[in-house]
Amino acid sequence: MSSPQQQFFFLGATGYIGSQFLESAKRDAALYAKLKEFSLVALVRDPESAKAKQLQEVWPGVLLVKGTLDDLSVIEEQARSSALTFNAANSDHEPSIKAIVAGLQKRSADHPNGPKPLYIHISGLAILSDNSRGEKVPAERLVQHSDSTFRLEDFPPTNPHHGPDRIIHAAGAQKENSIRAISVYPGVIYGLGEGISPDAPLLRIYGSLYIQTGVAGTWGPGHNALPVVHIKDVGTAFVKIFKLALEDKAKHDDYFVSDDKAEPLILKRFAEETGKILHAHDLLKDPEHKPFSEAVTNNFGEFGWSAFAGNWLGVSDRLKAEGWEPTETAKLPFWDSLLLETENFVATHKASRT
Repeated sequence: MSSPQQQFFFLGATGYIGSQFLESAKRDAALYAKLKEFSLVALVRDPESAKAKQLQEVWPGVLLVKGTLDDLSVIEEQARSSALTFNAANSDHEPSIKAIVAGLQKRSADHPNGPKPLYIHISGLAILSDNSRGEKVPAERLVQHSDSTFRLEDFPPTNPHHGPDRIIHAAGAQKENSIRAISVYPGVIYGLGEGISPDAPLLRIYGSLYIQTGVAGTWGPGHNALPVVHIKDVGTAFVKIFKLALEDKAKHDDYFVSDDKAEPLILKRFAEETGKILHAHDLLKDPEHKPFSEAVTNNFGEFGWSAFAGNWLGVSDRLKAEGWEPTETAKLPFWDSLLLETENFVATHKASRT
């Protein structure tokens, strides 16, 4: 008699990162075969939506569970039933993260002699922010943080992702009802993806804000530098992490995903170049870059200053040691991709208005 399939609970399966991971996983024969040993359960807002139906085509046999990140009892129940949980939905939604952890800890208690339930969580390199408030920092003073020396406690608790990551790190370190928790920290992800949701959030966030405020703006003067990585490289990074974790060969709890050799994203230049394109399409009256007014920045509080006005450069030493390389980032650098993505954003924005 064959043993029942173990469950893989996936939050964010139809999103930008989640759906790219599925496409990347399907191309890796070994990982695909391993994942097909699991029964995939995906949390979706509407099982009848176009994206949910696409997910069923991408991954035949997937079970769709209706819910949002606020349906905590559903999330806890599914996590408790799962040997593997992947949260690609939201890095900072603490209630759902707590529900996942609670469910996995209950699973650990239910199966004290079994393997630890595995939780893979997407965080972000904004945790490294130096809070420079957009001011220019001399190159010799810019710090490139390696994941090989990363410690969460070395960074201010007010930095982005810090609170949720503390919850996950504490759960991973707990001896009683223990779980295996891996946090993954991408830089700014760009590029048109291959998955169900191919558009990067970067243009949606900034482009919409520029149009809404009428300003191609930055927090402060915008001299801060952010690391970049192409979405396809993020997909292969997660393939590598999943393979290591499922083979019990993942040596670490934290992995950075970025290309430290790539030219970083400078927010001032980004605003200047994006503003010109939006102006050319009559979506912005003034194409010139300006710092956002307090009326704009106050809406985001200190989180906005830390996330959008700090330098947060990271080096993916751990993944590189395992053979991962950001090849797509080298093929299509961020600044070369920006025009294509901005034009795509413009087309989508205009279509939504008609």
